[in-house]
Amino acid sequence: MEPILPRWAESLRSRYLAGESSVFLIHGNVRDVQPWADPDGTVRYVTMREFLTKFLSRNKDVVVYYNVSEGIEFASPAQQSAFKRGVSARRLLDGRDALTELPRAPGGVLEVIEDLVTDPSQRAAVVLDFIEMIVPNGDLSFMGEADKQNLVTLLRLGADPGLTSSDNLVILVTENLSDVHKRLVASSNLAVLEVPLPLQDERSQFFRLQDHRGISLTLTEVQLSQVTAGLTLVQIRGFLRQARQSGEPIEFASVNRRKKAIIEQECHGLVEFVDPKHDFSSVGGMDAVKEELLRVAEAIKHGQRGRVPMGAIFVGPMGTGKTFVAEAFAKESGLTCLKFKNFREKWVGSTEGNLEKILRVVEGLGYVLLIIDEADRSLSGGGEGDGGTSSRVIARLKEFMSDTSHRGRILILMMTNRPDKLDTDLKRPGRFDLKIPFFYPESADEREGVVRAVLRRSELPLTDGVDLSGIVEAVKGYSAAEIEAVVLAATNFAAWDARTHIGTGDLSRACSDTIPSRDVRMLEYMEMLAVFESSARRMLPERFAALGTPEVLAKLDVLRVQLGNRV
Repeated sequence: MEPILPRWAESLRSRYLAGESSVFLIHGNVRDVQPWADPDGTVRYVTMREFLTKFLSRNKDVVVYYNVSEGIEFASPAQQSAFKRGVSARRLLDGRDALTELPRAPGGVLEVIEDLVTDPSQRAAVVLDFIEMIVPNGDLSFMGEADKQNLVTLLRLGADPGLTSSDNLVILVTENLSDVHKRLVASSNLAVLEVPLPLQDERSQFFRLQDHRGISLTLTEVQLSQVTAGLTLVQIRGFLRQARQSGEPIEFASVNRRKKAIIEQECHGLVEFVDPKHDFSSVGGMDAVKEELLRVAEAIKHGQRGRVPMGAIFVGPMGTGKTFVAEAFAKESGLTCLKFKNFREKWVGSTEGNLEKILRVVEGLGYVLLIIDEADRSLSGGGEGDGGTSSRVIARLKEFMSDTSHRGRILILMMTNRPDKLDTDLKRPGRFDLKIPFFYPESADEREGVVRAVLRRSELPLTDGVDLSGIVEAVKGYSAAEIEAVVLAATNFAAWDARTHIGTGDLSRACSDTIPSRDVRMLEYMEMLAVFESSARRMLPERFAALGTPEVLAKLDVLRVQLGNRV
């Protein structure tokens, strides 16, 4: 009876039988358990190594497993004997000595593996695990001779007619594709296959087959499979074991809390879960921006995926409330909100590996708002002097954002005050369909809206009868952040005097004491960049709405000259 295979294994089998390749590189969720159906129909969850051994042993006489720590291993002594006989026969035929001892070093192992799988009389499969330890990613000029030899052997093996015409198979295994040498990954003779995080139906089956004794469940199987999106089966099993041991009931709050801790630990501080406490009711002013984002939020809630942009960019000077609005949008849309942290590292391939890990988690979670703050810095990194890392990061992000299956499920939101430093192709429609400009509060009504929004969040209310017109006029030209600083200063003055309400004097004193930003020319430059990038004229303030592209470009050129090397 043919076992029911995971989707990735079925894809590997069909591609191998179609003759696409005899060398496969599987990556992604390769350290998770996999379902295996025994002949009696019992489904068990086994390690990837055991799964591949069982999977391959159905049609192969010899299955070889190797990693640099454990050396060459076999499913049975009989297979080891058959391996030695096959390799020895091939060697004697070529006039070489027979194989007496199994090598341990990668170079020697690859040599005997090549003898085995290029012999058309064999029916063998080889699994080379932790392949990044055999052919690590790096510049050729810095690679040791042993690593270069291993790379050449594997490249040659993929194109060897002896392997492609035989019934033999080689499977390379790694968690992060970026850790493997790029020449091997790019080889046309290699088929690359991703093992994804488990889908909802796979998680549901896993829950159904687990021992639930001693576990207090308040969720149905379907609810549990939904809320655990983004976790591996190993992580889910550990979660269930912890619940059995602690006696804590499994409910939405506990699962979300545990999932947050697991994913943040899994990503090693690469991402941060954001749990917004405020919605658009806490955002003062910005009516056009809120209206635009509410349309997107409603489309997400009603499953109207075609109306949801692939990505959005918030552009505008610092202090205009981009982060605050982004978190409010996350609350309004109901999307799980993740924020990029520092995912860049100095080691070759590490940054790309970190990005892959983040994108794999995002893909597994689904219905995610991924916030990239200060995108011009986090994506550009060291610029031209970073060995091409920035260009590879941006290229991967472009590829991810071009996947139309993500529309309505995964929304990437970038924030920057220097959109001119972002890759132009990255910003194009189809990747970032929505570009929202942010400006300082334009009118007295907008400034009053910001003041009242900050006051609602303050622990000290206003004294009855306080007229805000004075402070609203005094903070003309201030950013939303600077207005917030004024109000907070007023609350401090009241608190220092042991008063429970904020009075007119506190607000006047705060206005006199707070010094706004004096870098007027740079702020004006950032404003014009926001005008230039805006995807809709209706979101521009009246003073910018009538400007044509030539006028905006001319103003930017003048400001660049005035700012000199600061831009």
